[in-house]
Amino acid sequence: MRTFYEEIYNIIRESSALCYKYYEDERFYPEFYENVLKLNSVLYLYKKKRITLYTDKSFETYCGVFAILLSGNTWIPVNPAFPEGRNLDILGITGPDLIITDCALPEKMRAFAVEHDISIINIKSILQEENKKDLVLGEFDRDDIAYIMFTSGSTGEPKGVPVTHNNYINFVRNAIEILPFQRREVFSDFHDLGFDISIFYLFCAVLTESALAPILKNEHRFFPLDNIVNNNITVWSSVPSVVSRIMMLRPEEEIDTSLKIVFLCGEPFRLDILKYCYENMRIKNVYNFYGLTETGVENFFHPCKPGDIQRFDEFGYVPIGKPLKGNTIKITKDRELLISGSQVTPGYLKGVGRDRFENIVGKTWFRTGDIVEKYEDVYFCKGRLDTQVKISGYRVELMDVEIQIKKYSTLQEAICFVDNNKEQKHLICAVQPEEGKEVDFKKLVNEINDELPEYMIPKKFFTIDKMPINDNGKIDRKAIRKLYSEIKSDTINESR
Repeated sequence: MRTFYEEIYNIIRESSALCYKYYEDERFYPEFYENVLKLNSVLYLYKKKRITLYTDKSFETYCGVFAILLSGNTWIPVNPAFPEGRNLDILGITGPDLIITDCALPEKMRAFAVEHDISIINIKSILQEENKKDLVLGEFDRDDIAYIMFTSGSTGEPKGVPVTHNNYINFVRNAIEILPFQRREVFSDFHDLGFDISIFYLFCAVLTESALAPILKNEHRFFPLDNIVNNNITVWSSVPSVVSRIMMLRPEEEIDTSLKIVFLCGEPFRLDILKYCYENMRIKNVYNFYGLTETGVENFFHPCKPGDIQRFDEFGYVPIGKPLKGNTIKITKDRELLISGSQVTPGYLKGVGRDRFENIVGKTWFRTGDIVEKYEDVYFCKGRLDTQVKISGYRVELMDVEIQIKKYSTLQEAICFVDNNKEQKHLICAVQPEEGKEVDFKKLVNEINDELPEYMIPKKFFTIDKMPINDNGKIDRKAIRKLYSEIKSDTINESR
């Protein structure tokens, strides 16, 4: 553990390279190092404590992340843009010892901090002063908690995932070994820091003496090309939906960028998106990763090849590939993926969700809830158990239905769900046509009749101009259901 952090610290201390780029705002490692020492003038008083970083993305925030971790404390990212109620829940679940912020805390959060004797400091005030403290690396035990991230809970409350040094470092080492990084890359920072893909770009950027380039505007999050081009980004990590939006708005154009490596994860990766990456964006190195917050970021990877487009045509998607080193997998009779190994985290805070972590013959296994099948030497994720539904007594995987519908020529996207408002369950499908095109639903149904049995064909279709997305750039299925409940009946197309 210590060697890993020594390597990071030595780069921050000794490099003169660019470490942050946001258009004309460029910062270099010497300033990064100076900021770490300034923050350490406070953090040296805390050892193995929980530190909440309640800040927007900025150069100062990156300095805060590494100052917290290098000092041997636990980093808890909290996004000021999220609802106060959710952030208050996070404070209650984690019980931090210190809150570092770049803005005034909302009233209820400040009251919580006062009531529980939690110190609050402003990161900008610290960095404006000249106080510094030489950093002595903390004591890093493999089972100490490095950071805590949150996933949505079925109860409506967020679930805290404590991730140990041993859990996440295995993934970072794998990424460094697998991906063809060079020194002084420019990494995109597309997502909220509380989304665990941030671990990929934060640590791989520093370990390759590279720069971080954040997205700070919502319009760039929806359509990031301006950010990618003007910041000369070479390594881009995101979800496939984002490439799909670029493809929708620039379907025929060749896209000229500096991108060399694209790391996609978090959603099914369609083959037409892969083809666009190769033919329109001319990206040589495209990778698909699969993993969960509870299992140390990513657990499977697939280095894509142009031949995949034909090889996996019957699936319509890129496989999640093979397990990363340090991960052991098991597929149950119901085809659920179970993961064991060094990346499986200790379990949710407050003891919730214990049923997801199962001890089998002395090993802890995490039940992913994902359906996985092997094809030749790679694995495919076929959707989730909770999106596997029964229609007329038949088991239906929604992802299989969506794959066939999206083969229709004028469709950009298709999302299926079950209408549970009726005694008789029916499949409903929301479709997004390509810009400027209409959907002939009668023709669409005739086409999918050749591929799907009758019980798998949605009874109703409706059109969405633009699929809603959540804060992480993924398609928001809950929002689509809500749209369906609000639309007028005369806008719904029935297949039979």
